[in-house]
Amino acid sequence: MPRSRDGLCAAGEWHQLKPLFPPLQEKTVLDLGCGYGWHCSYAVEQGVVQVLGIDLSSKMIEEAKRRNAQRQIEYRVCGIEEYTYPKNRWDLVVSNLALHYIENIDLIFKKCTKR
Repeated sequence: MPRSRDGLCAAGEWHQLKPLFPPLQEKTVLDLGCGYGWHCSYAVEQGVVQVLGIDLSSKMIEEAKRRNAQRQIEYRVCGIEEYTYPKNRWDLVVSNLALHYIENIDLIFKKCTKR
């Protein structure tokens, strides 16, 4: 797929998703189903202090580490449903092309909201 080679600029939905991002300067971001880490890298370009990218696939995480390794980014092999969502930890939670795999999406939304 072009997005696998060229990142966000080759993702058909990026022109619609990008304007939905709030200012990220000095924020923390959680990327659910991060794949190759393209959104993680974008977040760093926008000035975040920390990003955690999680993905169930160890191959995706290894590729993310290879393509998009930056000191503000931590990558972790973990499923969206298995992740322990700490209270008041993340300023922004993003997910692209992963949530449709989740059986109980409402539970994930509740876990992601600040409490």
